[in-house]
Amino acid sequence: MRTFHIFNIDKSIALLTKNDTYQLYNTFKKIKSLNSSNLSLGINLYEQVALPIKKDKYNKFLFKSYGDSDFYYKFKNDHTYYNKYRNEESHLRVGSAFLKLESNVSNPDFFRFLKKDHYLFACDFDNCDYFWLDTI
Repeated sequence: MRTFHIFNIDKSIALLTKNDTYQLYNTFKKIKSLNSSNLSLGINLYEQVALPIKKDKYNKFLFKSYGDSDFYYKFKNDHTYYNKYRNEESHLRVGSAFLKLESNVSNPDFFRFLKKDHYLFACDFDNCDYFWLDTI
């Protein structure tokens, strides 16, 4: 099972880190590892690098993109894609700070639509994997 945290990166930061993604990944890894006593530091650092997720935008976009699919269903901010023919089961939660995608495949179908946004950066902290969605 893979877990991707997908962040909406500020345009100026995206341009600076487009070819050097390790620094961006390392920043999010440090934010993730902060304890509760350093919460304000983590929030401050996050706000310098990323923008909040517009929940309505992504919920509507995904629902519209998968409107005719028998493999997709949605409940509030949770989107599920289950394709028994591709042996894929993916769950995407739209949060205020990031999108969280859990999938049993390395290249979930949700990426097909999310990669249209050029400022989304995915991190799989468990597998030390990170990339811009528009590059896959």
